[in-house]
Amino acid sequence: MKVLIGTESFYPNISGVAVTTLNLARYLAQRNHEVVVVAPSPNRRTFLETHPDGFAVWRIRSVPHPFRKGFRVTVWPRREVRAIVEVVRPQVVHLQDPTSIGSTLLAEAGARGVPVVISNHFTLEYVLSYLRFLRPFHPWLRRTLTAAMIRFYNRCQYVICPSETVRATLLALGLRAPVIAISNGVDLNRFFSYVPPATIRAEFNLPNKPLVLYVGRLDQDKDLETLLAAVPHVLACREAHFVLCGGGNLTERLKRQARRAGLASHVSFLGPFAHESDRLPQLYQLATCFVIPSPHETQSIVTLEAMASGLPVVAARAGALPELIEDGDNGLLFRPGDARDLAEKILALLGDPALRHRMGRRSLEKVVAHKLDGSLRCIEDVYKRLVDPT
Repeated sequence: MKVLIGTESFYPNISGVAVTTLNLARYLAQRNHEVVVVAPSPNRRTFLETHPDGFAVWRIRSVPHPFRKGFRVTVWPRREVRAIVEVVRPQVVHLQDPTSIGSTLLAEAGARGVPVVISNHFTLEYVLSYLRFLRPFHPWLRRTLTAAMIRFYNRCQYVICPSETVRATLLALGLRAPVIAISNGVDLNRFFSYVPPATIRAEFNLPNKPLVLYVGRLDQDKDLETLLAAVPHVLACREAHFVLCGGGNLTERLKRQARRAGLASHVSFLGPFAHESDRLPQLYQLATCFVIPSPHETQSIVTLEAMASGLPVVAARAGALPELIEDGDNGLLFRPGDARDLAEKILALLGDPALRHRMGRRSLEKVVAHKLDGSLRCIEDVYKRLVDPT
């Protein structure tokens, strides 16, 4: 098949959308499909590049993202996108978001009778977390954006969600298009590696203490303020070191928060790693437990990675996280935004090696249902049904 994928976030960006899009494009190319990705350019030029894994990437002229440091967005890409569609002549278009490139591709595909699939990777609360200065208008914005999103999705031939939680939410909001829940998936083999712990600690300059790990963006929607607020409560009872791996808008603010609270020697900010770096699996391997405080996750790739690494997880009881983390089974859930409750759950794991071992084993057992190849094969099957309904 000829598959055209539209996204506003692609490598070298580090985000869930960028990771899932790269996984999808690589898989389809390996399956001998003709794949073209349309994504923002790193500058104001439009150009074509060839990815080493055998697919094409059209980079569309762009401008800096107004809310996400290091990200870029396209503005009125109609002319470029139309030309790409005319050359590629795709049999199916897969959108990763309903924004600039996605809106244009939807219109161009509709005019040509090409089926469109869209993946839902976000919640509206995630969007509003970047618009806190408009808080008095949030109820109106929520209604307006919800209506626009559902209208957009209903113009597509298929909607893919990463979790049943998101699927149920969209149906309740009025989605009429066919919708299916397909996990983002995780490459299990990648997180079974082993490196001597002392080597990893030395490389990252980490102390010989139990490590509480967070991996992901350091942005508004992740509620990392709550995680830092929990640190003193944990340290009052047990020795531990906290590691935040990632970059984002709030990096400097969070570092200042840690310094003001006297936590600079107890919290390491490692910055972002390339998602495919070997350092990431090594860091998971070193951790005692994993923490994900975000209340807006549609699934959470990093939580899947932590599970594939055999870690117990402390997660917010919000969004789709309870689908991955069953309280008392492979981790513990805490009340979103409650630093003391989060600290108590972390302490419960730090103080009980047998509990950690049991929950880590259950993480490994549960994550098998999220094998990456299985998820990508399900998406490929959706394409086949749309291209050849017979």
